[in-house]
Amino acid sequence: MTDKRRQRRRRRGRKRRGSRTLPVLLVLLFLICAGITGGAVYLYQYPLELKNEVVNQELKEPFQPEKNIRRVRFGEKDEVKITGQVNTESEGDYEITYSCRRDRQKVKVKVRDTKPPVLKTKPYTTDTAGDVSPEMFVQEVTDASEVTLQFKTPETEKTEGTKEIEIEAVDASGNRTTEKASLTRQKDTEKPAVSGVADEEILQGKTLDFQNGITVSDNLDPAPVLEIDSAGVDFTVPGTYIVTYKATDRSGNVETVQKKVTVLRNAEYEQKVVYLTFDDGPSENTGKILDILKEYNAKATFFVTGNNQKWNSLLKRAHDEGHAVGLHTYTHDYKTVYSSEEAYFEDLGRISDMVKEVTGDESHIIRFPGGGSNTVSAKYSPGLMTTLTRKVQEMGYQYFDWNCDSTDASGNNVPVEKLVENATSCEAKHINILMHDTDAKDTTVEALPKIIEHYREQGYTFLPLTMDSYAPHHKVNN
Repeated sequence: MTDKRRQRRRRRGRKRRGSRTLPVLLVLLFLICAGITGGAVYLYQYPLELKNEVVNQELKEPFQPEKNIRRVRFGEKDEVKITGQVNTESEGDYEITYSCRRDRQKVKVKVRDTKPPVLKTKPYTTDTAGDVSPEMFVQEVTDASEVTLQFKTPETEKTEGTKEIEIEAVDASGNRTTEKASLTRQKDTEKPAVSGVADEEILQGKTLDFQNGITVSDNLDPAPVLEIDSAGVDFTVPGTYIVTYKATDRSGNVETVQKKVTVLRNAEYEQKVVYLTFDDGPSENTGKILDILKEYNAKATFFVTGNNQKWNSLLKRAHDEGHAVGLHTYTHDYKTVYSSEEAYFEDLGRISDMVKEVTGDESHIIRFPGGGSNTVSAKYSPGLMTTLTRKVQEMGYQYFDWNCDSTDASGNNVPVEKLVENATSCEAKHINILMHDTDAKDTTVEALPKIIEHYREQGYTFLPLTMDSYAPHHKVNN
């Protein structure tokens, strides 16, 4: 074969090979571009890159789920929506979801208490008789959960001197902290101190709480024992009596203090007295009652509300004619009045202001809605009456329940005979009769003359209530 033919054949081969290579290269180029484009599309649609699939969260510390986002491809972190609830107040496992475009990733959040309590101790000094507890040595202890305090080793020695002890704080998750403190024991030779003892005067028939205002303290015993001997005091007989206060600490040191109690003669106490009391007025019936009282020369007490003020002129008349105007309630709405201590005194202030504006005088006599023994107040504020019955007296008021009930509160138009029978069935030396003077109590008005006549025949006088009058107090039930 000639050289020319070989050269022509080689050129034809190169052309054929070139024609086959080009399509292959084009296919490869297409696949590469498609792969790059597909990858870019995938990364755009699923852009989230998180740091952890499980996040450890400390109990009661702020939870910041956005910090678990490492990055967002082709975007910003604020594009990510985080859903799910994590309660950092309670240990447990929670689940949240991170969402961005088509990407959804679930993450478990483990809320745990891993930090030990922070414990600060202080030295403690006591006598050789008392027991000690870990709490006595603790200045401050804080933790995310409840902490139990204990001695590292039991503390049983009660000899004089100073020693080092170890206090251990253990939280609900078992984390522990131990700190040292010093315990000093010394012999106690100092008497307790009794404070608040002062001589007192009281009207015959009234009573005193001999514990009220008395405090006992000791240099080393936190709870010295106080004994009060008032057995010789007779509130019904005028005279001067001695009350003895004896305080003893656990080391046997004793302090004795005495006070004089002078019972003053009370002319009202020595009389047989009926206190006619009318609640919930004024109304038109208040005027009718005042007419009857004037006719019989009898005095009474009106515990008033702010619900019918068009008849307030009758309160002025009652006051001017020598009757007592007391404070019942401004609203007479139990739910409002007994919702709280603050609500009661707000209502009391309003009725007090009204009475002073109408009569010109302040009134300090009270009747609680439902009486001091009411239980309805417990629906709105448990324990409220225990507080109110004490506090009103501390504030200079006196509250009056009753020891005789006409039962006119049981309904409207209770038969006159029934009211008279109930209201005249009492035989105490000092009788406080519960009645009402609202518009609906017509039969109370009709019964009143017979009630007055009955007690007058028995030698009773009819007086208005004052701060010094006999005050029947029911048993407090709330």
